[in-house]
Amino acid sequence: MAINRNHILAVTLVVLLAGCGGLAGIGGPSISDTEATVVEGQPVLVFDYEIDDFATALLEGPNGNVLYETRIEPEKNTSTLYMGQPQGGEYRILIREGGETLTTETLEFDGPELVLTDVSDNWSSNSLESVEVTIENTGDLPARIERGTYQVDENEAVSYISETVEPNESVSGSISPGFGVTEFEEPGLVEGDLTVETSVGNLSGEFSRDLKPASLSIAGVNPVWSSNALEEVIVRVRNSGDVPTEANVSVEHQGEEAAVTGVGIVDSGELVRFEATPFFNPYEVQSGGEAQFDVFVNSPSGRVSDEFTRDIAGADVSIESVDSTWESGRLTQVQYTADNAGEIEAEYDMTVEVNGETVSEGEVTIPPEGVSGQTLAEDSFTTSLDYAAASGGEYEVTVTLDTGDGTVSASDTVEFEGIDSTISEVDTTFFDQYDSNSSELSSVDFSVRNDGDIALRYDSVEIEIGGASRTDDPYGTQELEPGSSSMEYVSVRDSIVVDSGSHDLTIRLLLDGDTVASETTTVSTE
Repeated sequence: MAINRNHILAVTLVVLLAGCGGLAGIGGPSISDTEATVVEGQPVLVFDYEIDDFATALLEGPNGNVLYETRIEPEKNTSTLYMGQPQGGEYRILIREGGETLTTETLEFDGPELVLTDVSDNWSSNSLESVEVTIENTGDLPARIERGTYQVDENEAVSYISETVEPNESVSGSISPGFGVTEFEEPGLVEGDLTVETSVGNLSGEFSRDLKPASLSIAGVNPVWSSNALEEVIVRVRNSGDVPTEANVSVEHQGEEAAVTGVGIVDSGELVRFEATPFFNPYEVQSGGEAQFDVFVNSPSGRVSDEFTRDIAGADVSIESVDSTWESGRLTQVQYTADNAGEIEAEYDMTVEVNGETVSEGEVTIPPEGVSGQTLAEDSFTTSLDYAAASGGEYEVTVTLDTGDGTVSASDTVEFEGIDSTISEVDTTFFDQYDSNSSELSSVDFSVRNDGDIALRYDSVEIEIGGASRTDDPYGTQELEPGSSSMEYVSVRDSIVVDSGSHDLTIRLLLDGDTVASETTTVSTE
């Protein structure tokens, strides 16, 4: 069989001829240049030969068994004999034809000698990914490595290495789990044993690693704000230990929990992002100044902390505008706009005054960094207005916000001409007194017209004649809008008796006892 010498691996071992077969003569069959080497991963003996006709080459092992035989041709000069599992001892190459041994070659070998020279365990954090081994052959024959196995904490990994080691050469192999990696969750010393199975026996070794406990640190804190409201805190946590750990993040302000996370896993060597959020609404700082927040990372390995601060601008409120609405002299609506230039929500006591008289009170809240438009109406459910101008002149409507440390206010001023009333069409009813020259006033009817720019309001009518007066208020408060008129019918109770003839009759319209309109006219009892 011809050999392609490009297939010869590594370094071949040149074996000196131990002797020649006795039957080979000058010009007869011969064997020369014998080498023990590896071809395509298999241990072989390569030899040169000379023969005159076709023959058979055989290889006998140390125990005398035929390990391999092959047919050789006279036209070729080189052949290969496979050695199986090489071992130390005496080997013989024989060339035979027709049952006759034409020539032999005897070779002596010490055999292969494998040594485990290096063991290296490869880790990724707490994960044992592989164990690397290096095996050297210090013998004079090749040897085969079959597979490697390691055991550590009841975990086992097996890898088929399938390497042939040349004499005086080394090979390296990797032992790793078939799927995934072997992970260790607890700190401490990890010890492993390994076995490498070879064609000449098993090699053993060991390895160990002391896994450090989880060690957390805060790598960064990034709070997210909206004015004085803390919406989120992004915390980056690093684990410089060798094993993973559970952790959660909490954020506190003045001992009060402002934001929190659920429990997460921080693997060894990893930088993990935690997003701490308030339970429901954003956490609001209620006072101005520097607010300090404490950040805690809690884990079984301990607690680490950091902090961050924010300068909160306190409430800064001003009233930008006041606009009052009047109808016939009655204050029906007040609109005002208050601006809060700070970052704290402002809650204030609000007062509305007209010419110094309080007409409405309530509470108002102004959002941070915003403008609040408030409308007060006389029919409002919470803050009603109750004011009507009783006469002409200027009326200043002032809105005041009490901050507790002081007040801010703004005003709107309107002016009215006042009441311009006319009492006319006065009609009286008298009854004559028997056997006397006198008459009894029974009723007075008259017309009232309002030509002013505020409502004419009255709750009673006073009639005066002959030095006597009577007051009637049967209808409650009456209100006469500007430009309108009405008729009044007054029955005089406790009749007034006057002398028959002409008399001055005075009609007064009263509101809360004060005269708001009056007219004097002459009437006759006849």
